[in-house]
Amino acid sequence: MEVRDARESDLPVIAEMIADFVKGHIAETHARSPENLREAYFGETPVAHLLVATREGRVVGMVQWHRFYDAFWSMFGVQGEWLYVRREARGVAVAAALIAEVCARGRRAGASFLRGGALTDDVAHLYERCALGGPSYECHVSGEAFQVLADLGGKPVREIVRGLPDHELGRAPVRPR
Repeated sequence: MEVRDARESDLPVIAEMIADFVKGHIAETHARSPENLREAYFGETPVAHLLVATREGRVVGMVQWHRFYDAFWSMFGVQGEWLYVRREARGVAVAAALIAEVCARGRRAGASFLRGGALTDDVAHLYERCALGGPSYECHVSGEAFQVLADLGGKPVREIVRGLPDHELGRAPVRPR
C-alpha cells in the first residue's frame, strides 16, 4: 500500500468513491460538479490537502486534511475529513495508514493534534480506539437559509435577529438574487 498526495488525474476515481460514500445520506441525489471537485483540491486556492491510498496501483481510499488553530488550547491541529475506504479494501488498515500520514504531515506543519469525526457509531468506535471522543453538535446552514443570512450581513443587529431564517430553509432551493 502507498499513501500519497492526490493528483488531478485521480479525480474521476475520487468522484466515484464520493458517489459510493454518499449512498444513504440525504445528499445522495444531489448533483456533484466535477469542476468544483477539481477547484477544491487543485484550483488556485485549494481548500485542503487530499491524500489517497493505493493498492497495486489502484486508488482505494482517501482523506482530506487541513491545518487550523485552536484558540482554547493555543495550539495548531490538523482536521481530518471525508475519510473513505472502498468496501473491498476495508479491514486491512487502509484507514489507519491514511490517518497516520495525516498526523505525520500535520506534525511537519507544526500541528500537535488531530481532530476528526464520524457520522456513524461503527466508525466512531474505530476512531475511539486511539482518540478521545465526546458528544458534540455539528450544524450546517445551507440552501436558502445560507443566502438569507448572507443577505443580512452588515445590517443592524435588530434587523439580523428579526430576519433569522427558519432552519427548514436550509433544505429549500436558492432563489435567484
